[in-house]
Amino acid sequence: MIANLFYSSLIIVCCVFIQTLFVAILLRIFIRLDEKGLIRMSIFRSSLLLSLITLIMLIGNLVQIAIWGGFFIVIGEFSDMFQAFSHSAVNFTTLGYGDVVMSQERRILGALEAANGMVMFGVTTSVLFSFMSILIKRRSIKESRSLPIE
Repeated sequence: MIANLFYSSLIIVCCVFIQTLFVAILLRIFIRLDEKGLIRMSIFRSSLLLSLITLIMLIGNLVQIAIWGGFFIVIGEFSDMFQAFSHSAVNFTTLGYGDVVMSQERRILGALEAANGMVMFGVTTSVLFSFMSILIKRRSIKESRSLPIE
């Protein structure tokens, strides 16, 4: 039990680092695009930007799922990456059944991965919300500047 908690804690720390790294990359891209004046408020460009942000954050989540899957192979719960990744994706997205498939001594790992996934998808959601808020604020500022002053 202690070993499971220790190793899963290391993986969670790794996942937090990966997620924050993806957020930092997105922020850097956004700032550079903004400095070059490439962020425009057309519907197409806003949709494209939000789609890119969503995909980049999803890639970060998939990397984390793969790390958990790799860990499950290392500890002998699964023999191939497809099965381990599939099981990990089910846990990470909090769909569950980790307690059914994994051995008795490793069942806690499913719940810990689910908790990790919940937090990481929460970070993904907050990042999307933050970027959407920025775009909405920019749009409202642009529209208020174009209104005639009475």
